[in-house]
Amino acid sequence: MFQPLRGQAQAQGSFSDSTDAICIGSGRFLRCVLVPTLRAAGSSVVVAQTRGTSFASACAQAEGRYEVDTVQKDGGVKTEVVQVDAVGSLGDAGGRKAFMQLPAQLPKLKFIGFGVTESGIVKGGPAIVDLTELLFRSFEARPDGVISVVNTDNLPRNGDAIKKLVLETQWGGQPADLAPFHAYVETNVHFHNTMVDRLTSHRAGDALVPLTEPWPSKTLVIEDLHGVLDAKVLGALPGVHIRTTAGQLEQDHLLKLSIANAVHTAMVYLLALTRVKTTSEVLKYPEIRQFLDLLYAKDIAPSLIARGVNKEEAQRTYDEWMARVEHKHFGLDNFWVGQNAMLKFGVRLFSSVEANVTSDDTYRPSVFMAFATAVILRFLTPTHVDSRKEDGSGLNVFVGAMDSIQDRTPIYSTTEKTWVYANGLSTNLSTGKYEFLDGEHGKTAKLLWQTCQNVFGASKSSSSDFPKSSRAESSSEVSSGVGVAVASVLSSVKGFDLTNDAFASF
Repeated sequence: MFQPLRGQAQAQGSFSDSTDAICIGSGRFLRCVLVPTLRAAGSSVVVAQTRGTSFASACAQAEGRYEVDTVQKDGGVKTEVVQVDAVGSLGDAGGRKAFMQLPAQLPKLKFIGFGVTESGIVKGGPAIVDLTELLFRSFEARPDGVISVVNTDNLPRNGDAIKKLVLETQWGGQPADLAPFHAYVETNVHFHNTMVDRLTSHRAGDALVPLTEPWPSKTLVIEDLHGVLDAKVLGALPGVHIRTTAGQLEQDHLLKLSIANAVHTAMVYLLALTRVKTTSEVLKYPEIRQFLDLLYAKDIAPSLIARGVNKEEAQRTYDEWMARVEHKHFGLDNFWVGQNAMLKFGVRLFSSVEANVTSDDTYRPSVFMAFATAVILRFLTPTHVDSRKEDGSGLNVFVGAMDSIQDRTPIYSTTEKTWVYANGLSTNLSTGKYEFLDGEHGKTAKLLWQTCQNVFGASKSSSSDFPKSSRAESSSEVSSGVGVAVASVLSSVKGFDLTNDAFASF
């Protein structure tokens, strides 16, 4: 593992001077964005799979080559072959040992790609420990070398977060005195804050091959306040931007979060409940586009202007995003996109409400924002109180029900098979059942289920088919209970203040 795979370097058993980049992680996004970007800028790359050996083995067998499929607007698929210099896995002791020897073999090392998601950017996480030890080996091999660490997750200020964790990390075999290494990290290692954006899935029948959209205008944005990157070379690449002024990257994130992410969030739960599998099928429902346009105009755009974003820039971002969403030949699984619903509601949709309330005393959330919120709560409402535990323990897995279809000709196949849209979570359009998680404790789902039971109980009690129970609640009591439940759920969102009339109007 981690041996040169091509050309003269392979014959000699040593890397060329152009091999100046190491990537920790082999996820689809890293392979279809960061590795091609580094190669286009003149770097040769070594890729380390963090767990398992599936990609590393396949890539090594192909002599360091892997494929990326891009779906064009006309439906044609362009396959790009990407070449790496070496590949291996950190999943076994031998592979990790060979990986830690790379800095001594790469005298020109200047990039470390860190293709780890937010869940892995935690204190003591395996990937953070691997990165820290790799940097220490780099310090040992070349204490005057300068290294840029580039992360491919959209965790806010990801570079700052990773640097803090590296300085806190301890590992087996570390020296007694870490002060010289920490000084090296402070002065020679630049942890760039970044933003990344490219919708990515995988080739049908082959999960190892990324399937993606054409490069968006802001595919990779890197903050470089100290001018250590070659901005002329990197900035000339399609979709790549180097931000050299403080505050620029924050605006990039704001546009992505409050437009692209917010619109996606407002859309996917509605599609999922309507028994629609992928985002590209939104084209069949022009009413949804009208809803999204009005949500943008009434709530999102004003909030961006209030936060200092140019109106024309916001509109351009929205128009580009909708063109990407309406790519009729490429879409993502609505249920997969819909994970972590309440977290996404808070940071993507409610953040616009909060900004509008802060800047305009007369603002009230539009009916379109209220509808988007209601759909998310509907998605998180289970059909029964029982939930299973993932692998018998851990998080609660709830079961929800999609809306019934009144049309005699269903829009879905009646022979539709169940599919797994995320680890351990499945869904089926024909049965209308879907499994979902609700945070760590399932508090929102449990509260919404109990509220539904009260509504159904009152409905039955008011029907001529059911004798009225002495304990049955009146419709006004039920309505009040629903309001209390919704208020309780929304109050769990950071910044929601029920004493404020604008928030209470929800």
